[in-house]
Amino acid sequence: MSYASVKERTEELLHLLARPFPQEDDERDDFLEAVNCLLGLRQSMIEASAGSFTTEEASFLIEQDRLLTASLNAVSAVIKQDLKEIADQKRLHKGYERGTILATKGAFIDEKAR
Repeated sequence: MSYASVKERTEELLHLLARPFPQEDDERDDFLEAVNCLLGLRQSMIEASAGSFTTEEASFLIEQDRLLTASLNAVSAVIKQDLKEIADQKRLHKGYERGTILATKGAFIDEKAR
């Protein structure tokens, strides 16, 4: 694989990650699948081209990799926040089912402690 094709995949990934993170579950799945596919393709291209890049090309790809990492970390933070909110909702729901807590946003009152 050539430097141009790796650069093209990297730019495609950066462009994809620059878009706002989708709100709908199906759109998120498609977005993450596209990111994962491009990352895998880019990685295999880099591995196939190992050693054939000039110093200038390699340093450019390293800089682009830093940008990719920052963008992926931002997406990861959004996903972690969503997972935290889901876990909080599950915990509150279980409390409702057991009848042990009365919940308000951000606080709860333990009925058994009274």
